[in-house]
Amino acid sequence: MRFTKPEQFFIAAGVGLGAAASLAANTGWIAKGGTFPPFVYVLLGLGLVEVAVSLLMRQPPGSLFTFPARILAFALGVGVLILLTGGLA
Repeated sequence: MRFTKPEQFFIAAGVGLGAAASLAANTGWIAKGGTFPPFVYVLLGLGLVEVAVSLLMRQPPGSLFTFPARILAFALGVGVLILLTGGLA
């Protein structure tokens, strides 16, 4: 499957959000055993990115990215989070 340019940006944003969440977890900004585990912040960030990009592109949210791109962005974001923090929680 070939991804479009906006989908490639979205996937890269997932990786960046995973790295940002791991940085926040390692420095103590996000509690590793808190109410929201760090991977929830990756999911919330991806939702905000999707809404922001859809507003910029003037398309309805949910129509710009395919579901495989969403799954890949979240999986790569959580994968980077796990690699950099040494665990999920």
